[in-house]
Amino acid sequence: MHESTWKRLGLSVTAVALLAGVTACGGDKKDDRGASGASTKAEKPTAGGVATEAVNAAFKKTQSVKSAKFKMTMKMPGLGDQPLTLESSGVMGWDPSVVDQRTTGAGLPAKDGAPAEARSITIGSVTYTDVGPEAAAKNDGKRWLKIDVAELAKESGGDSKALQQLMGGGQGQSQDPAKQMALLKESPNVKLVGEETVGGTQARHYKGTLTADEAVKSNKSLEGLDEKDRQQLLDSIKQAGITQYDMDVWVNSDDLPVKLVMKMDTAKGRMEITQNLSDFGAKADVQAPPAEQTVDLLEKLKKMKESGDIPSPSTGDTPSLSS
Repeated sequence: MHESTWKRLGLSVTAVALLAGVTACGGDKKDDRGASGASTKAEKPTAGGVATEAVNAAFKKTQSVKSAKFKMTMKMPGLGDQPLTLESSGVMGWDPSVVDQRTTGAGLPAKDGAPAEARSITIGSVTYTDVGPEAAAKNDGKRWLKIDVAELAKESGGDSKALQQLMGGGQGQSQDPAKQMALLKESPNVKLVGEETVGGTQARHYKGTLTADEAVKSNKSLEGLDEKDRQQLLDSIKQAGITQYDMDVWVNSDDLPVKLVMKMDTAKGRMEITQNLSDFGAKADVQAPPAEQTVDLLEKLKKMKESGDIPSPSTGDTPSLSS
């Protein structure tokens, strides 16, 4: 894979991993901080907590169904003024965390034998990507590239326990609609925008924001970290230029999110992730490819580092699979 593509994807992996971590709020604590924003059937004359309660109900319902089919568009900074847009579709599960998807878009050129459409499988923190037959031919026929983001964070993130913990959730965590709903319900300004049509279905549109500080503070999975590691995490988020998360969700009559949008500004530019969900409860039988067909990226990096071919993974100069 071309170095510039790796660097762009490196930004997305970092941003998404940070997003995955701060969305792991969980819990079903009652929160009455939301503020209603429109007078519709869902709004009642209560002290501003109705929108938050509705989002919390949708969060619980989403947790219970555990899987869905999805279509996702991810827009992120690219080279120069040209943004990078990736579109993917497939099936995901969030208990346990698994994804099987196919991705197309700018940033996936057919170079080094890589297909213009890439299939990837994620199980927990490990993602396997099909690199195509040409690249596989240069690696003893192995066409699956294995990336364990938790281990990669450990190698390139020093002793930051917080970053390693966040990266441990992997891509599946960042796409998990229950986690995104959990983040939205922690927003101090959740409001109902109104009724809208999404995919031919009537849905209630809610929106809210959360600062980076609020996101870290509300994340129960970080309670075991000491103040140094917590601050290191917050510094990492802010160094990426992320100060606030803007969230929108459209909830149908079954209290399930049929569309989610997450936006954030980074040091490199604006990042936006849109998910459309359907077929809740769909079977998500995701299996890892055979070990004999897999190349471990981290092991390859370590061997090349030992031989003096490349610097450490923290430099971001990830090599071609076929090198």
